[in-house]
Amino acid sequence: MSIKSFVYFLFFLVPVFLFSQNKYSISIDLNHVKNDKIKVVINTPEITAEELIYVMPDVIPGSYSQKEYGRFLSDFKAYSTKGKKLNVTHLDKNTFTISLSKDKSKTLGRIEYFVDDTWDAEKKEGMSDEEYNYIFQPGGTNIDEGKNFVINHQGFYGYLQGYEMLPYEITFLKPDSFFGATSLKKEKLSAGSDIYFAANYVNLVDNPILYSIPDTASFISGGTLINIAVYSETNAVKATQIREYLKPIAHSLTKFFVQMPVDHYQFLMYFPTNEKSAITQFGGYGALEHSYGSFYFLPELPNEQSFKSMILGVVSHEFLHILTPLNMHSFEIANFDFLHPKMSQHLWMYEGVTEYFSMLVQVRDSLITYPAFINEMELKIQEASGFPEVSFTQMSKYILEKEYKGMYNNVYQKGALLGFLLDIRLNELSNGELSLRDVMLKLKDKYGPDKPFNDDDLINDVVAFSYPEIRSYFNEYVIGTKRLPYKEYLNKIGLNYYDVKQDTVFTFGKFGLTFSETEAKFKITNTDGSNSFKLRDDDNLLVVNGRVITLQNYTAALAPLFSIKDQLPVKIKFTRSGELFEEEAVPYKELNERKMVLEENPSATVSQINLRKKLLFSVSATK
Repeated sequence: MSIKSFVYFLFFLVPVFLFSQNKYSISIDLNHVKNDKIKVVINTPEITAEELIYVMPDVIPGSYSQKEYGRFLSDFKAYSTKGKKLNVTHLDKNTFTISLSKDKSKTLGRIEYFVDDTWDAEKKEGMSDEEYNYIFQPGGTNIDEGKNFVINHQGFYGYLQGYEMLPYEITFLKPDSFFGATSLKKEKLSAGSDIYFAANYVNLVDNPILYSIPDTASFISGGTLINIAVYSETNAVKATQIREYLKPIAHSLTKFFVQMPVDHYQFLMYFPTNEKSAITQFGGYGALEHSYGSFYFLPELPNEQSFKSMILGVVSHEFLHILTPLNMHSFEIANFDFLHPKMSQHLWMYEGVTEYFSMLVQVRDSLITYPAFINEMELKIQEASGFPEVSFTQMSKYILEKEYKGMYNNVYQKGALLGFLLDIRLNELSNGELSLRDVMLKLKDKYGPDKPFNDDDLINDVVAFSYPEIRSYFNEYVIGTKRLPYKEYLNKIGLNYYDVKQDTVFTFGKFGLTFSETEAKFKITNTDGSNSFKLRDDDNLLVVNGRVITLQNYTAALAPLFSIKDQLPVKIKFTRSGELFEEEAVPYKELNERKMVLEENPSATVSQINLRKKLLFSVSATK
């Protein structure tokens, strides 16, 4: 018998004859996929009881919506240690009651079932988005036999209620050529099998695995080993390419933290094809943070600069989560209840401050420009205005409830602005000697990954580590519902804020542009018949000032139409119903009313400018 055959022999014997005394021993064979499903076999801890409840998560840490992972399980069976099949009742989408009352041993031995993946979950006709409840890809699962497997553990296995803190041991049989990228502790049994270890269910969920033919790279920054694993459906994106993008942001974060909070970090990155597919048609793009890594589901952009900017923007946010909530968090997160979670009050910090820091780090090291930073803050003010003024702590605590769950995206808008203005105030009170970063690092030193804080104490700690005046900021704008004081606070760093500002702009009239993937053409949209080029909806724009528009150059090629700086004539070529047209026009001035505008104050004082430099730039940087 060959070594590989012997491993397979053991794999199928383990579920039947071996029982774990104080841990979950899980077996999964990635070589055998049945109807896009994988069989999961769990040798459970030996628990004697009349009845046990097996739980699949409803919500997971780092996510603020219900997922209901149990709905992806089928053919659920349970057996006693004597091999007797037990009665199972499917209580709801996430829980299964296992009855041992009629079994003499009353000891559970094994659970088995099939798991379907979430990425290509079908939306039935007539089903609303709420009923469908598509799981955001970075927190979901993918089973693509022979190509890749995305193992977010919460989608494959759960725990027996009350026993989630027992250890887990997971054995995967896999194609010999596949590599499992993860931060989990791993032992390689052979080319075709791996075994992973987790201290408990919380630790397990915190460490996803990406199985595929390996495309990996690594580097060291500030003593932290950073690993990168990439799966690109078209092979257009490589791990070595991502490594070069990440080195500057890792270096910037190392300086920001002084010392990195972790000694290793794993980037798992999945890049789907640009074409519409089963795994992209309903979900979006983004990432999900973990204590020692993060998982990314992002598009391949044809323009390299745009692609790099996207990577840096998303990575800087997720990477910064190693500070909070992953290495500094409340008891609600430390003792996370996957079935009926109690949410923390402090999304202003977990997501808002993290989002603000992600931009601050980039502008300090010139990864983005100062005007780009200000423009981003202006956009956040505008987008935050679309949400009602509610208590941010109240919203955070009840973010899963119907009244507040639609407000979650505001954590990246108003949440970031809360951090920005708080940082301004701290710098003002200390004459640039104490920043929000300094306060956060003090909080990290007081608490840490194994010492959670009481939710009600955090704001008191922030005040204690800074100034008594900071309490009123929290009372009015974080706990309270008072509108943020944009004009007053931004003036402190030499920026003018206008609720409404009137000025003139150059324009060719009303029309928009979109790219049709099916036709591979740039198509005109939203015309009103009055534009200078006589464009109509569905015209195909080909050339601007002699420059053929492509996916690689469209930003620069379209600038004469959408970033107009003077009144020079512009020539375009377009087709309509197969006929070629050429038009030339000169932009005209139009009165424009802009709302929520943020601009630099040309009359800013030296003290205002110095405070801005202290806030936004490193010691050697200049505006």
